[in-house]
Amino acid sequence: MKPVFVTKDEMHIAGIGIRTSNRKGTEAIGELWQRFYREGILDRIIGRLHENIVYGVYSRYESDENGEYDLLIGSEIQNGSDVPQGITLLTIPAATYAVFTSRRGPVAEVVPEVWGQIWEWSRNSGYKRTFVADFERYDMRSSGPDDVQVELYIACQPD
Repeated sequence: MKPVFVTKDEMHIAGIGIRTSNRKGTEAIGELWQRFYREGILDRIIGRLHENIVYGVYSRYESDENGEYDLLIGSEIQNGSDVPQGITLLTIPAATYAVFTSRRGPVAEVVPEVWGQIWEWSRNSGYKRTFVADFERYDMRSSGPDDVQVELYIACQPD
């Protein structure tokens, strides 16, 4: 899979998060997504720029994909919006991203599949991941856990 490259301005994401790693497996990540929807977190986020777009943002990498990182699930908000108690605000710096788009299918299949392609691409592409922040973008193409198409944005620079 070949990515499309885009440059994005700084973004402000409000949501809930955890500190985890790929070594720990995906259970904690799945639990965070369940909590996000079960507790109606999206509806608690004030100043959303897009009503139905949800982000899964990976940041504060300890090293690379092998170390710990933060995962924040939330929505993009206007800079300066109030953040309710219990909601975390993350600023993603402006960056160049390689954008990978998954096939349609169950989230539990397509997201890990694309991450596998990203790890392979990053070893052989001539681009270096910066590990500043990467994110999954879920929009109207994601109608439920069994039918999603997601874009993954990987911060990078030429090697």
